[in-house]
Order: sequence, then C-alpha cells, then structure tokens
Amino acid sequence: MTGSGAARIARSDLVLGTALGGGGQGKVWAVEKRLVNRKWPVAYKEYKPGSQGQLRIDALEQMVAFLPEQPLAVGQWLAEHAAWPAALVTEGSQVRGFLMRQIPDEFFITMPLGGGKKAAGFEFLLNSLNYVDKMVGNVTPRQVFGLLLSFADTLERLHGLGVVAGDLSPKNLLFSLSGLRPSCFLIDCDAMGLRGDWVLKPVQTPGWQLPDGEAPETPEGDRYKFALLAVRLFLHEQYGEDITALRRMDGAVADLAERGLSRTPTDRPALSDWLDPLRRAFDSAPEAWPAAAQAGPQTATAPTATRPTAGAPTAGPGPFGTATGSTRRGGSRPAGPRGTTVGGQVPRQTSGPLPSGPFPPPRSTPRRAPSSGRAGAVGFWIVLAIIALVVWRIATHSGSGSSGGSNDSTGRPGIGSTNTRAEQATALHTLLAQNTDRRRGVSDAVQSMMNCSNLQENRQVFEDAADARANLVEKLDALALDQLADDLAPDLHNAWQSSEEADRAYVRVVDDVSGNCSTSAVTGSSAWQDAVSASADATAAKKDFVAVWNPVAREFGLETLAWSDL
Repeated sequence: MTGSGAARIARSDLVLGTALGGGGQGKVWAVEKRLVNRKWPVAYKEYKPGSQGQLRIDALEQMVAFLPEQPLAVGQWLAEHAAWPAALVTEGSQVRGFLMRQIPDEFFITMPLGGGKKAAGFEFLLNSLNYVDKMVGNVTPRQVFGLLLSFADTLERLHGLGVVAGDLSPKNLLFSLSGLRPSCFLIDCDAMGLRGDWVLKPVQTPGWQLPDGEAPETPEGDRYKFALLAVRLFLHEQYGEDITALRRMDGAVADLAERGLSRTPTDRPALSDWLDPLRRAFDSAPEAWPAAAQAGPQTATAPTATRPTAGAPTAGPGPFGTATGSTRRGGSRPAGPRGTTVGGQVPRQTSGPLPSGPFPPPRSTPRRAPSSGRAGAVGFWIVLAIIALVVWRIATHSGSGSSGGSNDSTGRPGIGSTNTRAEQATALHTLLAQNTDRRRGVSDAVQSMMNCSNLQENRQVFEDAADARANLVEKLDALALDQLADDLAPDLHNAWQSSEEADRAYVRVVDDVSGNCSTSAVTGSSAWQDAVSASADATAAKKDFVAVWNPVAREFGLETLAWSDL
C-alpha cells in the first residue's frame, strides 16, 4: 500500500472561508464551494511549518487513500462517524495539509450567555452535574450509557479496520444527544494510527496517559483509555479511577472497567465485550442521577480552627520530599501525596463521609457570668465602656488618612473595606473574567510540546501564562473579600499560584528538551514532574474554590464556573 491513489488538490484551488479553530499542529478553515461525498461541507487543516517538517507524508497518503478502498457500506459508516482525511492539499510539490468533512451540526452545543457554539467534546461531560446542566442541559445516566455504547461500537469497528485511536483526548471525541440514541463523532483523525503507521509522533493527553510507560500505539491502549472514560463519566470529573460511582449504576459494566484498567494490557477486555452489557445498561438505566451523584464531586476541607494563609510555609515536606526546581515566590514548594499539606492548602479528606463544608472557623460564644447586686452592675458598665472605647478607636482609625476611606495608597480596597457583599462578589467576578480561556491555551501548548512542535512558540505561551497568573494573584490579594466566605480567596490564590508554577515548569521542560526532543524526553524531564505535581495542586484548589464560589455567584446572578474554567 503506497497511498499513490490519494486524491490531491492544489491549495490555490481552494476558496477558504471562516477560520474554524486551531491547535499546536495547525489551523482549520471552512472551504467554500466544495462538498465531501457531494453532501457534507468541507474543512481544510493546514499544518504549521514546525509540524510539516515532522509529517510522514506516506502515512497521510495512506489515510487519504484508505477510505475509497473500503466497501461502500464501510466507507459510508467511517465518513459518518469521523472527520477522516479525504484529500491531500498541496502547494507545488509540498503537502500543506488535507481536506475533511466539517463537524456535523448535531455535534455542537450552544454556550450560555451568548457564548456562541462550540464542538461538543466529551470534556464538557467530565464535570459536576451542575456544570453539565448549565453547559449542555440535563444529561441522564441512560444517555451516558448510550454514549459509551456508541463509542465502544465505533472504536471496536475501527480496530477491526486496523485503526488505533492512540490519543483518546476528550476534546477529540464529540457527542450528540439529539437522535433516538446518543452518538459520537471523532475528529483529529490524522493523529490516529493506520496499520501501524502514524502521520505524526503519537502523543498522550496529560491525565490520560497509559500506565508504566506503556506505548499508546495499540488496541490495548485504547481499551485502557475507554475504561478510564467510562469511570470518569460517572465520577463527573476529568481525573480519577474510582469505580464506585459506576458500580452503583451497573455492576457488569463496572467489572469490565475494572478489568480495562489493568496494568497488564492482555487482561483488558476487547471493546466487543462491552457491547452487550452496555446495551443492557442503556435499556435499564434510570432517567435521573442518584442523590450522591447530584451532589457532584466534592473535595471538602476538614473543619479546623485556622486555615494556613495562601503561600504560607507548611510544617514540612510530605513523604516524597520537596519538588525540585519549584518557583513559588517566598519559598520552596513542598510536594506530597493527596492528604499532606501542599502549597499552603489544608489537607484534604480522602476517606469516610465527606463533610458538607465549607467550614467557618469555630467561634467561641462568651458566656456572661451571673451578676449579683451592685458589683454585678458596676462590672457590666465597665465592660460596656470598654466596648464603646474599642468601637470608637476602630471607627476613628478606619476613617483617618485619605478621603478614600478604607482604600490604601494605591487606591485599591484594602482589608476592612466597607464594600458590600454584592460589590465584593462583582469585583471577584470581574477578576475571574480576566482569566477566561487561559487554561485552554496552555493545554494546547502542552500537546504541541509533547509532539515536539513549535517549541519556542510554546515556551512563550507558558511564560505569558505564568506572568498573567502572577498578575492575577497580585490583583486578587489587593481585593477586599472579607464579606465573602473565608476559604474563597485562599483557594483561588493557591489555584492560580500553583498554575503559575506549572507554567514555569513547562518553560523549563522546553529548555531541557530543545535540540533533542522526543515525547519520552518531555515526559521524562524532572521539570515535567514538577509541572504535573503543581497542576494537581492547582486542580484541587480550583475544585475547592468553585465549590464555595458558585453558591455566591448564584446568589448575585453572576456566572458560575467549573474548575476547568480557571
């Protein structure tokens, strides 16, 4: 198979329309006045120069020639379930990219508050039910089993055709709930393997890596990631491997997931083994989530008398010592497992029933001793006079200085601000809006770095993101938030500061691998481990923050968030 029969179209013959998106490898445009299979709108993906130098043109030719070689029914099925490469786009003798069908309309969701439409990636479903309800609408357990059934069938048929997905990123897997049965659609198909050949070096999405350094280019790797997806859809989060929530819904499917997560690849069930249990689960699943699922994933903080301030030094490093190369301002960053004090955060509860938090510090109520006679009366008036004196001193102190009241010399609200609760919530909401989409840009740059593409460009993305996070922390620390929950500011401070550390660690990764880059070199860098650890800290703090912020946001009609929005 040489791929010599692959269709080719000159770039100069294309009429490019709207830019549809882009990532680390390239950019995608709509193509006007052309149809795939005479009925589907066309998109053009053009590789960036850095990626073009790493393309295996012969493998891309094979992908383009693959679909027309299939029997009519097979080719029709593949074209209906994936944006498969349909034609090479050339400029002179150079291959610049390829044509594919555009994402079908039913695989988009309309964002709230006039946010337009976005591709309905599974990433939207890997969040709390409150977030899913807001972004997607009501998604039932039955529909989730239906999506898994559709994807298992699709992936099993791809394996039968010699296709391996490899990087099963939630962004590359789209869903639709509009038909009689839920369905899925695959994009970024040029990142898949066909008969053992890959257009670009295979990469793995952070958080979805295979265990023990296992190569991602196998059907067994796909089976592991499918099991991971099944577990996380019922955990309602983008991380974790706890099968308990899935087992509450269906024991047979949970057994398959448990086997699918085996560290021994040959122990994982084939996708065909999932089909009958998923059909039965789809037919019998309830239309509503149990109470535990509706409450959503919680990372509650334990009730303590005091909470470490953001960035405060902890009692000492966890059992694994201190992360190397950390850039936390004001000291090194202790690294420890979940449950140890990390980055100034309160230890998180890992077993037993979760408290319903957040928890204010315990308050002791002064108990008035019974008074008797004149002595009691004198004591009462003395106490009253002292209280009046304290109140007067506080009032005169806060009123002194500039005419700005509680503002400091910079004109920013300071501690003890008289801003109302609503004003403070609005100020924090405004600051949160400045962080919009920053995480997505970093995520795309990480993917590109793992593919060894555009390293210096990605380095700049990480540096800019780190500087922006540091600026946000400074602005956050200047806000008066004393009318809001005690945990709110420390959680957000920790989240953004840990994200800054991760971004600066990614900068060091680029420096480590420049000149000798490979995926294994990237993930084997000590700076990569620093970034992974800092990202985990950031995720935990973000989850804590949104658990406290969202009730406040709803109280004042402000936008609620998922942790992944921060």
